[in-house]
Amino acid sequence: MSSIEIIIIIVGMTLITVLTRTLFMILGDRVELPDIILRAIRYAPLAAIIAIVAPEIILPPGANALSQFDWHSANIWGGLAGFITYYFSRKMVPTMLVGMAVFSLVRYWL
Repeated sequence: MSSIEIIIIIVGMTLITVLTRTLFMILGDRVELPDIILRAIRYAPLAAIIAIVAPEIILPPGANALSQFDWHSANIWGGLAGFITYYFSRKMVPTMLVGMAVFSLVRYWL
């Protein structure tokens, strides 16, 4: 790619990002979203976090396919311990402490 093409791509991506992020501020109350869309938007942050964290927990370091799943990975056991801790306590600090402790112990032993 030439320098001009890269600049055009960056400017275009910037314009699209600004437009999509400010669309509701520009239109204000003139546009009303249906309730089903408003309910769906509530799950977007959780879906993004799961999309980032799940591959890190499920796949071993350096893996790029689910077929490389390994029960000996410390990530799986730390994530599972963190999930169980959060399910029972609903608190983030114990979740992180237990998850990291299990991750460290499994990593040390395996």
